[in-house]
Amino acid sequence: MTIRPLDLPEGLLLQILFWATLALIGLVSALVLFGALLQARRDRQNRHRIACFRDWEARLAVHLFGEGPGRHPFGEVPRRDRWLFRSFLARYQATLAGREALLLRELYLGLGVHTSLPRRLRSRQPRTRARAAQEIGAFRLGGYLGLLPPLLHDPVPYVAHAAAQALTRSRDLAYAGPVMDWAIHEDTYQRERLLRVLEGFGPELLPWMEAHLPLPEADPGPWVLFALLAGSQRHRESQPRLLDLLGIPNLDLQASTLKALAALADPTLYDRVRPLAFHEAWEIRAQAARALGVLGGPGAVPDLIQLTADRVFEVRRNAAQGLADLGHAGAAALGWLAEDPGADPFARDMARERLEWADERGHQ
Repeated sequence: MTIRPLDLPEGLLLQILFWATLALIGLVSALVLFGALLQARRDRQNRHRIACFRDWEARLAVHLFGEGPGRHPFGEVPRRDRWLFRSFLARYQATLAGREALLLRELYLGLGVHTSLPRRLRSRQPRTRARAAQEIGAFRLGGYLGLLPPLLHDPVPYVAHAAAQALTRSRDLAYAGPVMDWAIHEDTYQRERLLRVLEGFGPELLPWMEAHLPLPEADPGPWVLFALLAGSQRHRESQPRLLDLLGIPNLDLQASTLKALAALADPTLYDRVRPLAFHEAWEIRAQAARALGVLGGPGAVPDLIQLTADRVFEVRRNAAQGLADLGHAGAAALGWLAEDPGADPFARDMARERLEWADERGHQ
């Protein structure tokens, strides 16, 4: 027969509650004590790290920039702090060049920790793999670059990103193929981040892409990255190829190419771009509106005024911004639109918004 709690003797029930309360108090106290000990340990580690960094920063300045008798070797680093010193050096490597960068690299190599890179690249800890890849890129350890391409397929995104960044920093185009494959299979919303990584190869990547990418008609995806890279690097030698890409009927590719041509700002291309301002796809019209003001100057005002009445907001916004960027001629056109009672209501509202924006920033 099941005994209900209410059927227990009063003394026994009080004992159970008493000991349960003591157990709960003990558990809570243990958790509080454990948290306090953990926090104290972290505080001690942080204080130690800050003290080490302050000491190393002073010593590093003398080591790198001291001259004559004022300069002296950096000195020994305790073995237990070498992992921390490794991170300290990696922070500064990207900010230095020339002789100072070489001296910093010598300090890193002097630690001897680079010999553990193959093991750390295979670690189960994603952070360890990523840091190992970052060290290879930061300290230009060319002998270890061949270990990085497999990490481009790492299931943890930031590990793959660290590997790609290290490979591009080497500027060794032998690794351009694997890095391009990685970039192409990444999500579109990460495109700006991908461009920053690919730019590490330098302007030599664009001729390599022209020579090695598949035909744009068959696979336009990689050529979207080509167009965006050509625009971000202002690579005028890529303009003939961009004009070829402009004629390929792919929305993403055409929009990216228009963005690149606007960045190159060659006014002779105005007549080539103008028909696309009236394309059936709003993505193309939006980028064309952005390019017209750059390529056409004041001569683009009539077309931009027409585009401010487009049915799609992004097109109207780019056209109005194109007028605002033209200076006095564009501001005059926006003022006329804003005050014309017969103008399209969309165009009138957008003109007023751009005029207010320009006035707030002193662009008039």
